Amino acid sequence: MRRRLTAADVWVQDHHVGVGVTVIVVLCTAVGLLLRFRMDQVIELARLFAPVATILSITIGAIFGSIKWVRKRKKARMATTGSAGS
Repeated sequence: MRRRLTAADVWVQDHHVGVGVTVIVVLCTAVGLLLRFRMDQVIELARLFAPVATILSITIGAIFGSIKWVRKRKKARMATTGSAGS
């Protein structure tokens, strides 16, 4: 199990741009469908709990923060691999 998780982690690090784009596309599609079919309910909930702009900024910030974290991990892994291979 640990080997598979490590392999998945390395794969995500190597493909972080595609993963990030895929996540954004899936989220935008989900939000679009939600607004298309349940706009009244979404607006009512947004009025009750928080402005929609806040929710979107938190989500986008989390995505970009995750991408930055993955890139940092990849850079550290590559530096370790490069020094071990020398």
